[in-house]
Amino acid sequence: MTARSIRRPLVATGLVAAAATLAFTPSASASVPLRAAAQADGGALTAITLGTTGKLDANGAAVFVPVTLTCSKATEFDVTIKVAQAVGETMRAGTTVRRVTCAATTQEVRIAVIPVERPFARGVAFGVVSASSCDPGPACTTLTDEHRFDLAR
Repeated sequence: MTARSIRRPLVATGLVAAAATLAFTPSASASVPLRAAAQADGGALTAITLGTTGKLDANGAAVFVPVTLTCSKATEFDVTIKVAQAVGETMRAGTTVRRVTCAATTQEVRIAVIPVERPFARGVAFGVVSASSCDPGPACTTLTDEHRFDLAR
């Protein structure tokens, strides 16, 4: 083996690791004070919460993640969900962005997340859910919830 034939896979692995790190790094906007700011500023989305148990489907080819949304008025926005799971020495991860319509109430939606390379498995995972709500004008409010949760059948 030459140095060049070893270097290419190492560089590719490093790039994939860097991309995964950026994808699952919590945003600076993830905090409870933003929830309070959304309510004070009259933003339509006032709370977003990631559920405690995701439901595995299709032998781990997808996981349905429950998300609770609270809106002060009817609105539509994109919800982003990231799921990461360590199983042994391997990482399983997936991201979904879905357009959601929220009524002027609290409601739960289930959003499917598909893993990139390996199927999700039963056990513990880490999830991040975020959404931005923009009222007319330049003001947008981003809310985030992130924590470990269980994946079950």
